[in-house]
This record gives sequence, structure tokens and C-alpha cells, in this order.
Amino acid sequence: MYSRLRVDLKMHAREMREHFKRIYPECSTREIENLVSAIISGKYWKVHSEKSDALYVVALTQAKTPFKDGFKAKSTAPKPVVVSPKAARFCRRGRVLIVKDDGETFVSDTVVEWPVFTRLIRHDQNLIYKFLIENFEPPAFLNRRTFKNFQMILKEHSLNLTEKCLLENSKIRYKD
Repeated sequence: MYSRLRVDLKMHAREMREHFKRIYPECSTREIENLVSAIISGKYWKVHSEKSDALYVVALTQAKTPFKDGFKAKSTAPKPVVVSPKAARFCRRGRVLIVKDDGETFVSDTVVEWPVFTRLIRHDQNLIYKFLIENFEPPAFLNRRTFKNFQMILKEHSLNLTEKCLLENSKIRYKD
């Protein structure tokens, strides 16, 4: 299996490390190693720990082959991935696809750069799931610049939830 992946990727681990260091100079050596390891070993992660209908997967190719309502891309996902036409232009090796289970395939509407992904997974999984999976029009691409705007939305929403919880707690206290 390892040799088949190596042929598909057309790059050795050393070449991938050098390639991704050039593309993502702000990433630490450890973050680059994690990306290369994810590509070689076919790793994927759940978007929400309690739900298995959405995953983060690493793209292995560009999404160029027309397939169903989008373009097919190779990835570390356990099933074929169809990338929406809006997001397909951003799909590249080493970027993360946020995929939703659609029966026999996964469908991706959002592509995320690796450095942004490492920051994204540190946020509240409920908010991420709500904005990127349940949203009818999620952003097609999250890079450093667009992620700043996305973080502002997450912070505002998080603050609104915190205020709402505090308000509910204060109402409960006053009722007693």
C-alpha cells in the first residue's frame, strides 16, 4: 500500500517536506511533518467528535475530473471525494478538504490551507460544524486572509452564546 501511495503522489517524503516548507514558510517543522505524515498514511479527522458525517481530509490531487455535480479529487478520505465547482479551483495537494458524507461519496464545499487548518481545529467544534457543515453556503476557501474574517465571526458568535448563557443563568438565579 505504501508503494502505491508513493507512486500516486509522485513525490518522496523528503521532497514533500521541502515542497511544503516552501509553500508554508510560517509552519514549524513539526507542522510540516504532520502534513507529510497525514498524506503518506492516509489520515483524516472528524469535524465534530460526536458526529461522523463530516471529516477533514487532505487533498492529494487537484480537482479536475468532472464527476456528478462537481470535480473528483484524490484524497486521504475512505471514499471518493467530489469537490464543488466553486471550491475546485482551490483544491491542491496538501490542502485540507472539509467533506460531508453523501452516501457513496464525500462532497466538499470548502478547501482550507494547512496552516489555517492547524488553527481551525483549536476552535469550538460546535461552531465550526455549524458554520462549515450546516451552513448552506460555506466559504469556498479559507486561507490566512479569509480566516481572519472567519475568526471574527466565530468570536462574535461565541460571545453571543456566552452572553446568552450568562443571561439565562442570571434569570434562573433571580427566579429562586
